[in-house]
Amino acid sequence: MKGSLPKRPGMAARRRLFGALRIFAVVAVTLLFISPLYISLIYSLKTPAEMGTGTPLALPRSFYLGNFRDVIVNNGDFRTGFVNSLITTAAIVLALTVITPMASYVLARSRRRVYNIIYYVFLMGILIPFQCIMFPTYVNLRAVGLMNSLSGFVIVRTGFQIGICALIITDFVRTVPTELEEAAGIDGASLFTTFWRVVYPLMKPINVTMLVLNTLFSWNDFYVSVTILQSPQNRTLPLAQFVYRSESGVDVNLAFAFFTLSMLPVLILYLFSQRYIVGGIMSGAVKG
Repeated sequence: MKGSLPKRPGMAARRRLFGALRIFAVVAVTLLFISPLYISLIYSLKTPAEMGTGTPLALPRSFYLGNFRDVIVNNGDFRTGFVNSLITTAAIVLALTVITPMASYVLARSRRRVYNIIYYVFLMGILIPFQCIMFPTYVNLRAVGLMNSLSGFVIVRTGFQIGICALIITDFVRTVPTELEEAAGIDGASLFTTFWRVVYPLMKPINVTMLVLNTLFSWNDFYVSVTILQSPQNRTLPLAQFVYRSESGVDVNLAFAFFTLSMLPVLILYLFSQRYIVGGIMSGAVKG
Protein backbone atom coordinates (compact mmCIF):
# COMPACT_ATOMS: atom_id res chain seq x y z
CA MET A 1 0.00 0.00 0.00
CA LYS A 2 1.16 3.51 -0.80
CA GLY A 3 0.30 4.86 2.64
CA SER A 4 2.20 2.21 4.56
CA LEU A 5 5.54 3.16 6.05
CA PRO A 6 8.59 1.26 4.78
CA LYS A 7 10.23 -1.04 7.31
CA ARG A 8 13.49 0.16 8.75
CA PRO A 9 16.50 -1.85 7.59
CA GLY A 10 17.77 -2.28 11.14
CA MET A 11 14.45 -3.54 12.59
CA ALA A 12 14.74 -7.05 11.10
CA ALA A 13 18.32 -7.37 12.30
CA ARG A 14 17.31 -6.21 15.77
CA ARG A 15 14.55 -8.82 15.92
CA ARG A 16 16.95 -11.57 14.86
CA LEU A 17 19.38 -10.43 17.54
CA PHE A 18 16.70 -10.49 20.25
CA GLY A 19 15.55 -13.92 19.05
CA ALA A 20 19.10 -15.27 19.20
CA LEU A 21 19.61 -13.83 22.69
CA ARG A 22 16.34 -15.37 23.87
CA ILE A 23 17.34 -18.80 22.54
CA PHE A 24 20.77 -18.46 24.15
CA ALA A 25 19.20 -17.57 27.51
CA VAL A 26 16.80 -20.53 27.35
CA VAL A 27 19.61 -22.95 26.49
CA ALA A 28 21.87 -21.54 29.22
CA VAL A 29 19.19 -21.83 31.90
CA THR A 30 18.30 -25.36 30.74
CA LEU A 31 21.94 -26.46 30.92
CA LEU A 32 22.27 -24.90 34.36
CA PHE A 33 19.30 -26.84 35.72
CA ILE A 34 20.12 -30.22 34.14
CA SER A 35 23.83 -30.12 34.97
CA PRO A 36 23.43 -31.62 38.49
CA LEU A 37 21.39 -34.50 37.05
CA TYR A 38 23.98 -35.05 34.32
CA ILE A 39 26.87 -35.08 36.80
CA SER A 40 25.02 -37.47 39.08
CA LEU A 41 24.26 -39.90 36.24
CA ILE A 42 27.72 -40.02 34.67
CA TYR A 43 29.52 -40.42 38.00
CA SER A 44 27.16 -43.17 39.13
CA LEU A 45 27.72 -45.06 35.84
CA LYS A 46 31.53 -44.92 35.97
CA THR A 47 33.80 -47.54 37.47
CA PRO A 48 36.21 -46.50 40.25
CA ALA A 49 39.10 -46.89 37.80
CA GLU A 50 37.61 -44.25 35.50
CA MET A 51 37.43 -41.57 38.17
CA GLY A 52 41.11 -40.69 38.00
CA THR A 53 41.44 -40.80 34.24
CA GLY A 54 40.12 -38.63 31.42
CA THR A 55 37.92 -35.56 31.65
CA PRO A 56 35.79 -35.54 34.84
CA LEU A 57 32.60 -34.59 32.96
CA ALA A 58 33.12 -36.99 30.05
CA LEU A 59 30.65 -39.79 29.42
CA PRO A 60 31.58 -43.19 30.90
CA ARG A 61 33.26 -45.73 28.61
CA SER A 62 30.57 -48.26 29.49
CA PHE A 63 27.36 -48.11 31.49
CA TYR A 64 28.49 -49.76 34.71
CA LEU A 65 25.51 -50.66 36.93
CA GLY A 66 27.53 -52.19 39.72
CA ASN A 67 27.37 -49.00 41.79
CA PHE A 68 23.56 -49.18 41.92
CA ARG A 69 23.70 -52.87 42.81
CA ASP A 70 26.17 -52.22 45.63
CA VAL A 71 23.99 -49.45 47.06
CA ILE A 72 20.79 -51.51 46.98
CA VAL A 73 22.25 -54.85 48.09
CA ASN A 74 25.13 -53.96 50.38
CA ASN A 75 24.03 -50.69 51.96
CA GLY A 76 21.55 -51.31 54.75
CA ASP A 77 21.37 -47.58 55.45
CA PHE A 78 19.88 -47.02 51.99
CA ARG A 79 17.08 -49.53 52.60
CA THR A 80 16.38 -48.14 56.06
CA GLY A 81 16.45 -44.55 54.82
CA PHE A 82 14.21 -45.38 51.86
CA VAL A 83 11.58 -47.00 54.08
CA ASN A 84 11.71 -44.14 56.61
CA SER A 85 11.47 -41.51 53.86
CA LEU A 86 8.57 -43.36 52.28
CA ILE A 87 6.67 -43.59 55.58
CA THR A 88 7.25 -40.00 56.67
CA THR A 89 6.64 -38.49 53.23
CA ALA A 90 3.38 -40.40 52.81
CA ALA A 91 2.17 -39.31 56.26
CA ILE A 92 3.14 -35.65 55.71
CA VAL A 93 1.59 -35.44 52.24
CA LEU A 94 -1.60 -37.17 53.38
CA ALA A 95 -1.99 -34.80 56.34
CA LEU A 96 -1.39 -31.73 54.19
CA THR A 97 -3.72 -32.94 51.44
CA VAL A 98 -6.56 -33.34 53.93
CA ILE A 99 -5.95 -30.39 56.26
CA THR A 100 -4.87 -27.52 54.03
CA PRO A 101 -7.75 -27.64 51.48
CA MET A 102 -10.32 -27.45 54.29
CA ALA A 103 -8.45 -24.66 56.07
CA SER A 104 -7.95 -22.78 52.81
CA TYR A 105 -11.66 -23.04 51.98
CA VAL A 106 -12.57 -21.43 55.29
CA LEU A 107 -9.96 -18.71 54.89
CA ALA A 108 -11.12 -17.95 51.34
CA ARG A 109 -14.86 -17.87 52.02
CA SER A 110 -15.20 -16.49 55.54
CA ARG A 111 -15.54 -12.72 55.95
CA ARG A 112 -14.81 -12.69 59.68
CA ARG A 113 -11.84 -10.65 60.76
CA VAL A 114 -10.24 -13.42 62.78
CA TYR A 115 -9.74 -15.53 59.66
CA ASN A 116 -7.98 -12.67 57.92
CA ILE A 117 -5.62 -12.49 60.89
CA ILE A 118 -4.99 -16.24 60.66
CA TYR A 119 -4.27 -15.86 56.95
CA TYR A 120 -1.61 -13.23 57.61
CA VAL A 121 -0.15 -15.34 60.41
CA PHE A 122 0.37 -18.11 57.85
CA LEU A 123 1.91 -15.55 55.53
CA MET A 124 4.35 -14.37 58.20
CA GLY A 125 5.21 -17.95 59.09
CA ILE A 126 6.55 -18.50 55.58
CA LEU A 127 9.16 -15.79 56.18
CA ILE A 128 10.66 -17.54 59.22
CA PRO A 129 13.50 -19.94 58.30
CA PHE A 130 13.73 -23.22 60.19
CA GLN A 131 17.14 -22.27 61.60
CA CYS A 132 15.40 -19.65 63.75
CA ILE A 133 13.17 -22.22 65.45
CA MET A 134 15.59 -25.16 65.41
CA PHE A 135 16.55 -24.96 69.08
CA PRO A 136 12.99 -24.36 70.42
CA THR A 137 11.80 -27.30 68.30
CA TYR A 138 14.49 -29.52 69.78
CA VAL A 139 13.62 -28.49 73.35
CA ASN A 140 9.85 -28.91 72.91
CA LEU A 141 10.09 -32.30 71.21
CA ARG A 142 12.45 -33.55 73.88
CA ALA A 143 10.04 -32.37 76.58
CA VAL A 144 7.10 -34.33 75.12
CA GLY A 145 9.13 -37.43 74.26
CA LEU A 146 8.97 -37.08 70.47
CA MET A 147 12.65 -36.40 69.93
CA ASN A 148 14.40 -38.91 67.66
CA SER A 149 11.12 -40.34 66.38
CA LEU A 150 9.47 -40.48 62.97
CA SER A 151 6.21 -39.17 64.42
CA GLY A 152 7.96 -36.08 65.76
CA PHE A 153 9.54 -35.47 62.37
CA VAL A 154 6.14 -35.82 60.66
CA ILE A 155 4.52 -33.32 63.04
CA VAL A 156 7.26 -30.69 62.66
CA ARG A 157 7.62 -31.05 58.89
CA THR A 158 3.83 -30.88 58.44
CA GLY A 159 3.51 -27.81 60.62
CA PHE A 160 6.36 -26.09 58.84
CA GLN A 161 4.75 -26.77 55.45
CA ILE A 162 1.16 -25.77 56.26
CA GLY A 163 1.75 -22.04 55.80
CA ILE A 164 2.83 -22.09 52.16
CA CYS A 165 0.19 -24.71 51.29
CA ALA A 166 -2.63 -22.69 52.86
CA LEU A 167 -1.46 -19.51 51.15
CA ILE A 168 -1.37 -21.04 47.65
CA ILE A 169 -4.58 -23.05 47.95
CA THR A 170 -6.50 -20.12 49.48
CA ASP A 171 -5.73 -17.97 46.46
CA PHE A 172 -6.90 -20.80 44.20
CA VAL A 173 -10.16 -21.32 46.10
CA ARG A 174 -10.99 -17.64 45.63
CA THR A 175 -11.18 -18.29 41.88
CA VAL A 176 -13.92 -20.91 42.33
CA PRO A 177 -17.34 -19.33 41.53
CA THR A 178 -19.51 -19.06 44.61
CA GLU A 179 -22.60 -19.66 42.45
CA LEU A 180 -21.80 -23.37 42.47
CA GLU A 181 -21.88 -23.46 46.25
CA GLU A 182 -25.07 -21.41 46.37
CA ALA A 183 -26.74 -23.84 43.96
CA ALA A 184 -25.65 -26.77 46.13
CA GLY A 185 -27.06 -24.99 49.20
CA ILE A 186 -30.40 -24.48 47.46
CA ASP A 187 -30.50 -28.23 46.75
CA GLY A 188 -30.14 -28.86 50.47
CA ALA A 189 -26.42 -29.70 50.67
CA SER A 190 -24.66 -28.94 53.94
CA LEU A 191 -21.40 -27.00 54.11
CA PHE A 192 -19.47 -30.25 54.55
CA THR A 193 -21.17 -31.86 51.56
CA THR A 194 -20.73 -28.74 49.44
CA PHE A 195 -17.03 -28.68 50.07
CA TRP A 196 -16.32 -32.36 49.39
CA ARG A 197 -18.81 -32.84 46.53
CA VAL A 198 -18.54 -29.48 44.73
CA VAL A 199 -15.45 -27.50 45.69
CA TYR A 200 -12.89 -30.22 46.38
CA PRO A 201 -13.14 -31.88 42.93
CA LEU A 202 -12.50 -28.49 41.33
CA MET A 203 -9.33 -28.18 43.40
CA LYS A 204 -7.75 -31.24 41.79
CA PRO A 205 -5.13 -29.30 39.75
CA ILE A 206 -3.84 -27.32 42.72
CA ASN A 207 -4.04 -30.34 45.03
CA VAL A 208 -1.92 -32.42 42.65
CA THR A 209 0.53 -29.54 42.30
CA MET A 210 0.87 -29.20 46.05
CA LEU A 211 1.11 -32.98 46.41
CA VAL A 212 4.20 -33.01 44.19
CA LEU A 213 5.74 -29.98 45.90
CA ASN A 214 5.06 -31.36 49.39
CA THR A 215 6.53 -34.71 48.37
CA LEU A 216 9.63 -32.95 47.08
CA PHE A 217 10.09 -30.86 50.23
CA SER A 218 9.49 -33.80 52.57
CA TRP A 219 11.56 -36.33 50.63
CA ASN A 220 14.57 -34.02 50.34
CA ASP A 221 14.31 -32.45 53.80
CA PHE A 222 17.60 -32.18 55.61
CA TYR A 223 17.42 -29.43 58.25
CA VAL A 224 14.41 -30.81 60.12
CA SER A 225 15.57 -34.41 59.91
CA VAL A 226 19.13 -33.67 61.03
CA THR A 227 17.70 -31.84 64.05
CA ILE A 228 15.21 -34.52 65.10
CA LEU A 229 16.35 -37.89 63.72
CA GLN A 230 19.62 -38.88 65.36
CA SER A 231 19.68 -42.67 65.61
CA PRO A 232 20.66 -44.67 62.48
CA GLN A 233 17.40 -46.67 62.44
CA ASN A 234 15.34 -43.48 62.14
CA ARG A 235 17.36 -41.67 59.49
CA THR A 236 15.79 -40.67 56.21
CA LEU A 237 17.56 -40.76 52.83
CA PRO A 238 19.19 -37.31 53.06
CA LEU A 239 20.85 -38.33 56.33
CA ALA A 240 21.71 -41.87 55.21
CA GLN A 241 23.74 -40.49 52.29
CA PHE A 242 26.51 -39.43 54.66
CA VAL A 243 27.54 -43.08 55.07
CA TYR A 244 29.88 -42.71 52.07
CA ARG A 245 31.78 -39.87 53.67
CA SER A 246 34.70 -40.79 55.92
CA GLU A 247 38.00 -39.39 57.15
CA SER A 248 39.82 -40.92 54.18
CA GLY A 249 37.53 -39.30 51.59
CA VAL A 250 34.27 -39.96 49.76
CA ASP A 251 33.25 -42.98 47.67
CA VAL A 252 32.17 -40.79 44.78
CA ASN A 253 30.72 -43.50 42.53
CA LEU A 254 28.59 -45.08 45.24
CA ALA A 255 27.60 -41.68 46.63
CA PHE A 256 26.28 -40.48 43.27
CA ALA A 257 24.54 -43.81 42.69
CA PHE A 258 22.85 -43.25 46.06
CA PHE A 259 21.86 -39.71 45.01
CA THR A 260 20.43 -40.93 41.69
CA LEU A 261 18.35 -43.66 43.32
CA SER A 262 17.07 -41.14 45.85
CA MET A 263 15.88 -38.82 43.06
CA LEU A 264 13.97 -41.48 41.10
CA PRO A 265 10.73 -41.58 43.16
CA VAL A 266 10.22 -37.79 42.92
CA LEU A 267 11.09 -37.74 39.22
CA ILE A 268 8.62 -40.54 38.49
CA LEU A 269 5.90 -38.77 40.47
CA TYR A 270 6.51 -35.55 38.55
CA LEU A 271 6.41 -37.29 35.16
CA PHE A 272 3.01 -38.81 35.93
CA SER A 273 1.52 -35.57 37.28
CA GLN A 274 3.19 -32.87 35.18
CA ARG A 275 0.06 -32.20 33.09
CA TYR A 276 -1.75 -31.10 36.26
CA ILE A 277 1.21 -29.02 37.44
CA VAL A 278 1.69 -27.21 34.14
CA GLY A 279 -1.96 -26.45 33.50
CA GLY A 280 -3.48 -26.55 36.94
CA ILE A 281 -2.18 -23.65 38.92
CA MET A 282 -2.70 -21.12 36.09
CA SER A 283 -5.92 -22.34 34.53
CA GLY A 284 -8.38 -21.45 37.27
CA ALA A 285 -11.00 -23.72 38.72
CA VAL A 286 -13.79 -23.59 36.14
CA LYS A 287 -13.86 -23.08 32.41
CA GLY A 288 -16.82 -22.37 30.22
